[in-house]
Amino acid sequence: MQDMLIFGETIRAPDVRTLYDMREVVADREWLETAENFELYYMYRELARNEEELRHMREFGLRYDITVIPPAKLGKEYVKTAGHYHPKAPNADISYTEIYQVLEGSAIYLLQKAGRKGRILDVAVVEAEKGDIVFVPPDYGHITINRSEKILKMANWVCRDFSSLYEPVKKFGGGAYFLLEDGFVRNPNYISVPELRWFEPEEAEKFGLSQGEDMYRLIEDLQVLRFLKEPEATEKILEAALC
Repeated sequence: MQDMLIFGETIRAPDVRTLYDMREVVADREWLETAENFELYYMYRELARNEEELRHMREFGLRYDITVIPPAKLGKEYVKTAGHYHPKAPNADISYTEIYQVLEGSAIYLLQKAGRKGRILDVAVVEAEKGDIVFVPPDYGHITINRSEKILKMANWVCRDFSSLYEPVKKFGGGAYFLLEDGFVRNPNYISVPELRWFEPEEAEKFGLSQGEDMYRLIEDLQVLRFLKEPEATEKILEAALC
């Protein structure tokens, strides 16, 4: 079990995701048949340095989380998160968005946009190192992969007023691509999957930060993150995202 996380005055126990929690989305089915259950990653929800900042986040409708993913292999596949989409926001025709920052280690973010009847319209990959920020656009599902031999620790800001949708990824046995030892391979359970597109992390200046600066500092001006609870206000962020 991962240790308790101390974040300012907050001490938080993790929510734990195990292999058996994710058995539907693992690529190496032969390995899975005999694999014993073990802990894959740890999620620390709704963190704040003190009660005042926590109250401020809640009043604004946002949440700050940290996820820790130790290095591991799922047979031939690198360890990853289960993957999920976000629901559409009220009075909007697009889904909620999210931003991530790598705090330690390195990450690969797989972003995918689904069409109808098992068709994927777009798949983007962002490789991120410590300090990098990754934006999940409206209507994209996402999976985080740790391909390194080091612990991946990442943070996210997200609207606290919705529940993530895991079923659309689980239904097709995982994301549009799996990252195996030999590289990315398409998930055959989807009817059609386009070629991967590769993108750089976001410029920290878009969020009023200097490069590599801890994005928790945005607690000082949550208006910068208004687009997380009002995705229709993402125009400036979307200008260069996945274009």
